[in-house]
Amino acid sequence: MSVADKVVIVTGGGRGIGRASALALGRGAARVVVADRQVEAAEAVAAEIASAGGVASGRWVDVSRPEACEELVALARAAHGRVDVLVHCAGVAPRRPVLEMSDEEWHGVLDVNLHGTFYVTRAAARVMAEQGSGAMVLFASDRGTYGLAGGAHYAASKGAVIAYMKSLALELGPRGVTVNAVNPGTTDTPMARGTLTEEEWRGRWSQDPLGRLSLPEDIAEIVLFLAGPASRFMTGQLVTTRMRFG
Repeated sequence: MSVADKVVIVTGGGRGIGRASALALGRGAARVVVADRQVEAAEAVAAEIASAGGVASGRWVDVSRPEACEELVALARAAHGRVDVLVHCAGVAPRRPVLEMSDEEWHGVLDVNLHGTFYVTRAAARVMAEQGSGAMVLFASDRGTYGLAGGAHYAASKGAVIAYMKSLALELGPRGVTVNAVNPGTTDTPMARGTLTEEEWRGRWSQDPLGRLSLPEDIAEIVLFLAGPASRFMTGQLVTTRMRFG
């Protein structure tokens, strides 16, 4: 599972699963480009990696902007000579019933979760295809399969990401690039907690088949596997952490 010396871009790396993944990759001696719309958060994670003896930099990115994604990948390549892994964690998950949802709210979620996935993977794919090697780890959701009342835009975006991931895997496989996605299930992050009360959040714990919700660090271990050589013959797969509940 070694990721030593791999050049890794982590989007949404400033907090939650992205942050935990960036730190885990840094501990594994990868060269990590931590990217986030909140650049201060990205730089703080990069500094944490560097203080532990790793190599990392923090970058701004808004994945809903294609030129920003192109620039991010170009900067990583210019700094390190290649791009070996893309871990794409950036995403949003607002809540709004369809009957109350505006056009702007619908498009805002798809712009980040779906279009952003296309923009950043396209930029990385061009570099990886030229190299003849690489790995992409995307983030989906069980809501992309089961739906989400009050979050149809989020569910639609993640369902589309699953189909896109499988299609991209078919296209890039012959070029030596693997593409997989993680369905982390409910994980203890600020985005997952949202506006839930503590009682509602504890209710989620009681429903989980393992009796607890995953932590970002738990999901980061899966990212390490998919980013490393142990998964070199695995592509087009949705890695789901545990069975559907509730």
